[in-house]
Amino acid sequence: MKPLHNAKQLPLPLLANSAVVPSAPVRIDDTILFGALFSAAALEAVFEDEFASTTSKGVDRLNGFQFAMSAKVQLATASAKCLIGTYRFSPFLEVLKTKGRNKKPRLIGIPTVRDRVVLHQLNKFLATLYPERVPKNVASTYVREISIDLKGKSPTETWICSTDIKTFYDSIQRSRLLKVLAKRIKSQNALKLIGHALATPTVPKNTKRAKHPDYRTDVGVPQGLAISNILASIYMQEVDDVMPTTGITYYRYVDDVLMYGDHDAVEKAFVSLRARLRRRGLSLHPIGSGKSHLQQLFEPFGYLGYTFHWPLISVRDSTTERFLQSIAAKFSDYTHNKTRRLERFKYLTTERLKEIFVLELNERITGAISQKKRYGWIAYFNQISDLKLLHRLDKAIEGMFKRLPDFGNTAPADLKKLRRAYFEMKFNPQGGYVRDYDKIATLAEMLALLTERGRVGPEEALTDEQIKDRYEKYLQHILAAMHKDEGALYG
Repeated sequence: MKPLHNAKQLPLPLLANSAVVPSAPVRIDDTILFGALFSAAALEAVFEDEFASTTSKGVDRLNGFQFAMSAKVQLATASAKCLIGTYRFSPFLEVLKTKGRNKKPRLIGIPTVRDRVVLHQLNKFLATLYPERVPKNVASTYVREISIDLKGKSPTETWICSTDIKTFYDSIQRSRLLKVLAKRIKSQNALKLIGHALATPTVPKNTKRAKHPDYRTDVGVPQGLAISNILASIYMQEVDDVMPTTGITYYRYVDDVLMYGDHDAVEKAFVSLRARLRRRGLSLHPIGSGKSHLQQLFEPFGYLGYTFHWPLISVRDSTTERFLQSIAAKFSDYTHNKTRRLERFKYLTTERLKEIFVLELNERITGAISQKKRYGWIAYFNQISDLKLLHRLDKAIEGMFKRLPDFGNTAPADLKKLRRAYFEMKFNPQGGYVRDYDKIATLAEMLALLTERGRVGPEEALTDEQIKDRYEKYLQHILAAMHKDEGALYG
């Protein structure tokens, strides 16, 4: 998910003994660290642990299983080149993520499996050297902090400024970023590797090799890479550190900024932030443009897909509508593809399709847990206080069954509710109402879930590897759909 930064300054605890001073941070030898992380053995281990079962493909069209056939040789070569500063990334494969009508899509780069291994280690390298820039929270946690802090504020004397940085990732100056990195990173080979990652073009599918240079750019950090978020965070570190000293409370979540305090301080902070960003090749939308607002706390404002009608916290209308559209799409998919599925999968019946539809719909409603991360719309928006919204959404989903004759044009009794999922995800995530994929550990449990969801026929005899591969693909499919419902697409 995106990087988070809360630059609100908290006082250090007083020392019990004034004669005792905190020890200086341990100096990390980044050259030794780089050598350890990029050894052939380290790269092989990361591939086996993280990417052997990945279904994602880069420009070489190889997934994890296919790459495994030559992984040992390729990663040994990659290691040798990284350690002498000659490694080159393959072009990243272009994927366009829509942000809604009349908005430019977000350009995401998909690396090859080999490059994903290298970028994973490079991210670990940066995280070790810049622990203070590693995201530690999710957006909803920041919304909770903001809501708690605002409770004691005067609605008329507290002024809110919400704004965002224009084309944030695309406008970062690479030369400046590399100079910032060079202040802490002494390994020239590490800096070269980062520089080559930044300069690697992102190309559309099936682009001929001769055309790759046409997609090179001089500025910007490619989005979608393991290192994208932390590099952008490092680039903003000086700004994030100084803004809270201007007499306001300051939060930044990637390109979205929220500041509040008294009127004059907030107004001056906006001018200061704009000037600091301009020196870094970045810019803010002007106040009154629709993207930047300066107003009193009692007036409605938005941040990270949430809306604050203080003290009520809700969800932006367009975000709510997008979620309902994603639910409606599942109903359309059931209706339009039912006959095709029955013909293709002879072991399925209409009753089984109905069961599977409700199971998957319920999971979209409640969200899910995987690798201790909470997925889904209700997981992201679990800081709302507008519970009436959840009742309206439940009614809207129930109403969609009126167009499904297979269900007697009425919602089934086992349809789950957002209003309960809100409390379960927030206070009782392990209680069973929300699917916890971390509890599925054995091949038998994986097979049972695949069978329940109609992904395995009764006559199929799958090997252990096939069961694991099919389960991983299905899980990624489910979680990807939930991720689209999350606040990552609020903008």
